[in-house]
Amino acid sequence: MSGALTLRFSTQAQLDIRRITRELSDLQSQVASGAKAKDLLGFGGASSRLLSAQSMRASADARGSMLNQLTARFGVQAAALGQVGESSGLLAQSIRDAISSNDGRGIAIELELSFSSIVSALNETWNGQPMFAGERQDGRPVTITTLDQLQAAASTSDIFDEATRHQTIDIGAGEPVSLSAKASELSTGLFDTLKSLANLIDSHGGTIGQPISAADRTTLQNIADQLDQQGSRFDTEQGRAGQLQNRFEQERVRLQERSNLLVKEIGEQADADVAEISIQLNSLLVQYEAAAKTFSELSNVSLLNYLR
Repeated sequence: MSGALTLRFSTQAQLDIRRITRELSDLQSQVASGAKAKDLLGFGGASSRLLSAQSMRASADARGSMLNQLTARFGVQAAALGQVGESSGLLAQSIRDAISSNDGRGIAIELELSFSSIVSALNETWNGQPMFAGERQDGRPVTITTLDQLQAAASTSDIFDEATRHQTIDIGAGEPVSLSAKASELSTGLFDTLKSLANLIDSHGGTIGQPISAADRTTLQNIADQLDQQGSRFDTEQGRAGQLQNRFEQERVRLQERSNLLVKEIGEQADADVAEISIQLNSLLVQYEAAAKTFSELSNVSLLNYLR
């Protein structure tokens, strides 16, 4: 009977040693990886919550990254719009200065400089895509490069090459947002005014000269006023770009905060608690030593030892 009990206790000690060894290995793996389990199956009932939180975090991070790119884009877009408005204003001021000094010889040069600056700004791109061409992924929305081409244009199709629809983005609110008006919507009137000024200069043989006639003064004053009006459209559009930039930045911050909360939730579900694991390790080591000692003592029990 004593032998049977000894065998049973010895077997139980072996089983305890194997169990404790397995649990020690699992805890050591958690310390090494920092995770409670090596796969979702190991999280049991918490796996569905963990998977859902990871999916929501991935979605928030992806949208946040997109909005971060959009915020940067609107900075470039606002600068391009501001460049057009500034160029229009500078040309208008140059015309008024010429009227004031009764000397129009510098207007032609100012027109060339403003035209080049305006075309360059309207053809600005972001990541290789034109910003004022609607859905177009490449090319230039403003196809003309010289004042001669502008004067020769019979219709807007000779000046612009754009997509039919605007470029839009859905930031998750369920309502797509138009990123920008198209170049033709913004600048058709402006190019008409530049064309009128170029025609006036050509009618004087390439320069208005000195002095300026009363009729030309009136025409130039009207052109300067039109340039101010057209330039104000770009100031308005620049303000809209700033508003969208602020809106997207606020949404990006909100998504970052959501992502941080989800990271915390995922950590609570998935991350190993090193302090708790340390306590468990110490407890298991004590159990291991006790089981090993018991197994060793029982293994040495024999009739010879009993007779001694």
